[in-house]
Amino acid sequence: MTSSTHLPADLTRRWHQSAEHLEARAPAGVSLHSGVGGRTLSGPVTATGGLPAWLRLMAAPRPEGKIWEGAALADTLLGEAVPRPVMLGEHAWQEEQGAFQATLWKRLRGQVLSPTPDLPDAVPVDDQWWQNLRACLEEVRATPVPPGREVMTQAYINRIPRFIPELAGEDLTVPRWETAHGDLHWANLTRDPLEVIDWEGWGAAPAGYDAAVLLAYALPAPATAAKVREVFGDVLDSGHGRLAQLVICAEIIQASERDDVHARLKPYVERLAGEVLVPQ
Repeated sequence: MTSSTHLPADLTRRWHQSAEHLEARAPAGVSLHSGVGGRTLSGPVTATGGLPAWLRLMAAPRPEGKIWEGAALADTLLGEAVPRPVMLGEHAWQEEQGAFQATLWKRLRGQVLSPTPDLPDAVPVDDQWWQNLRACLEEVRATPVPPGREVMTQAYINRIPRFIPELAGEDLTVPRWETAHGDLHWANLTRDPLEVIDWEGWGAAPAGYDAAVLLAYALPAPATAAKVREVFGDVLDSGHGRLAQLVICAEIIQASERDDVHARLKPYVERLAGEVLVPQ
């Protein structure tokens, strides 16, 4: 992730300029939302024809890389069976301070399930929502991933014993890689209807990774965690699914030193890792 200390401070002015370029109108006194690390700025606009829309501006050192290309590739390559926001337009440019990318999306139809990636309470969704999510992830898994797009690398996975010492000396070679959203937590899912947002980082991941992420971030809400286990049990209980769970546990333990969300989750995933490591 790009550090905010290396990004230009005046993203607000560039956000408004991007809106004008994409022929979108921002409401008076619009409240803009800054992303993690200060590299993105987002807010509501009205697109051509009065269509409710959302404009996201991203700053980066260079106009390249997985995150820079992810949204456009997802819009092009993922099928209609993957419910997600519709991209309406894109505008990118470079300045001496860095590269900028503005993406205009049709406004979400559904309600985001959580303001944070983790869950404080059970999610109010029905069985059809869960069936739709399962079908969505099956469609994602079946989508060929462009060469070089990786959610993570084998080299990173080889280092996870730093965070789960019980894995020291174990063979952590990933037996199967599959296409994944890569960040499937509860702030990236909506209800009424289901939509999956934030596709910037999608790519190849250990098989079962999306289900494992979903479970890890649901652990503070036992009823929802149990539902994840029910819907994705065949994935999570497999050998590759168990490895995927250990990978996300290690990631959360590592991130717990940096932010409150993952610090809250750390004791939950430490218990989960212990459960996964019990011989079957």
